[in-house]
Amino acid sequence: MTSVGSPVWNSSAPMIMWAFAERLDVAGTRVHPITTHAVSGLGSVPDDYEQDCRGATLGEGLAVRGEEVRDAGDAVDSWLQRTGLL
Repeated sequence: MTSVGSPVWNSSAPMIMWAFAERLDVAGTRVHPITTHAVSGLGSVPDDYEQDCRGATLGEGLAVRGEEVRDAGDAVDSWLQRTGLL
């Protein structure tokens, strides 16, 4: 399993993350997108990574509002349990 984290800018991952994701060797793994955002949640990040992470299966993503990061511990723990990452 692989997790790829980034902010969301204008509803998508920053361009540098697209370039990074294209170069990852994640074939045969599951990729979980993790984002911080202002209003767009995961935005188009799952679609972006599904296209760029060739050979990987896209898993459940996690979106945390930037202003709520400090208080997101329970949501993160729950997501880690659901996805089997913990």
